[in-house]
Amino acid sequence: MFYYSFYLPYTFLPFLLIVFYLLFEKHFTKNWTIWIWWFFCIVLLAWVGWYAVQEGSSLYDFFKGYYHGGRKILRNPDELYDTTCYGYTNFPLLAYLFAPLGNLDKSIAGIVFHIIGYISLFPLGYWLVKLAELKSGYQYLILGLLAINGPLDYSIWLGNTTHIVMLILVLALFFFKHGADWASGIFLGLSGLIKLPLIFSSGYFFLRGKWKVVIGGLLIAISAVVLSLYFIPLSLNTIWLERCIFGTSGDPIPAYNNQSLSAFLARIFIPDNFSWKPVSPPLIYTQFATVGNLLLYLPILVILFLGRKSTKTPTMYIFEFSIVLTCSLLTSPISWSHYLVLLLIPVALYLGLDKKTPPSFWMYGLLAISLILLSLPIQLTYAVFIQTGQVSFLSMHFLGAITLYVFLLITWWQIKAENKSLRQ
Repeated sequence: MFYYSFYLPYTFLPFLLIVFYLLFEKHFTKNWTIWIWWFFCIVLLAWVGWYAVQEGSSLYDFFKGYYHGGRKILRNPDELYDTTCYGYTNFPLLAYLFAPLGNLDKSIAGIVFHIIGYISLFPLGYWLVKLAELKSGYQYLILGLLAINGPLDYSIWLGNTTHIVMLILVLALFFFKHGADWASGIFLGLSGLIKLPLIFSSGYFFLRGKWKVVIGGLLIAISAVVLSLYFIPLSLNTIWLERCIFGTSGDPIPAYNNQSLSAFLARIFIPDNFSWKPVSPPLIYTQFATVGNLLLYLPILVILFLGRKSTKTPTMYIFEFSIVLTCSLLTSPISWSHYLVLLLIPVALYLGLDKKTPPSFWMYGLLAISLILLSLPIQLTYAVFIQTGQVSFLSMHFLGAITLYVFLLITWWQIKAENKSLRQ
């Protein structure tokens, strides 16, 4: 359907259920009515998800990665990672999380995993709206953007965990906003263990001195290390570090669905090579990558320095965090296309800001351009590349993320200027 996956029509349902709830929320006056509504929605989504996955198939990432990891960690852990870390890529201990699915028949395991991910869309949309405290029009806008988001559709079709991790991240920020710093740190730690680029962005709270958040995250990290040392042979942990971390940290991976700065430059300076394996780059790539990373990191340093003494609301803390999140996705060696659905978090936070000065027309235009690029179906960008041969079409989501990054930085600067004028 217009280069989306088979799952797109089914993706609308959880967000339509949220719209219905928001429209009639004032009528849910009793706790038991809310619980019944949520129970009904979960059962309905489980049934629809069961039907959809049998028709839609794929779940490529689940079978080559998570299902493989769940089976091998119990049966033959020495075969958990191949030489290029192409299948299962997470740290060994996490494979135990998928062991129950690994013990099931392959088709049944795929159905169960898809249903879990599909149901997660319902609380994801709801809590994102509540996190940003969106007014009615913006509530429906962000839910609509989720429903048609190409990276989200891609994550569902692949059977990846990105949309599940997005829910965990949204809950982490919701807890922080409402004063539950310990819980926020724990959820941030969990999201970082599953998606490593999120570790960098979570460091924002360390630099801002939010020690309860930091300790909560460290509890997860320390627990993971201790359990790994106890349950996992040191040799297997070493293999993971060598093949999946250090093996991909130097040379770029120019695959069409890698939307990081390094992949963007690799596709330009290493033509006709769209490998999922690291490739040795020329000197000019290294020079541009160094300058590009510096240009992306510099605004973060400015934000951290200029905002170090100013008084902030929890909303501004998480807005700054969302800017760091955007930067971390752009500068990570690997930022798969489905990761960029996470950028709807800063979009929602922006829409929920109490803006004292209405944004200018060109700022709205900048936001619109970024949202269009970030919402494109992945297969559409690839198909246009095949038709035209223009490699830039493989980087549409990266360009959308860059545009959003610039937009967020300008917004931060405008808010800082407004607050300064009010103090004077």
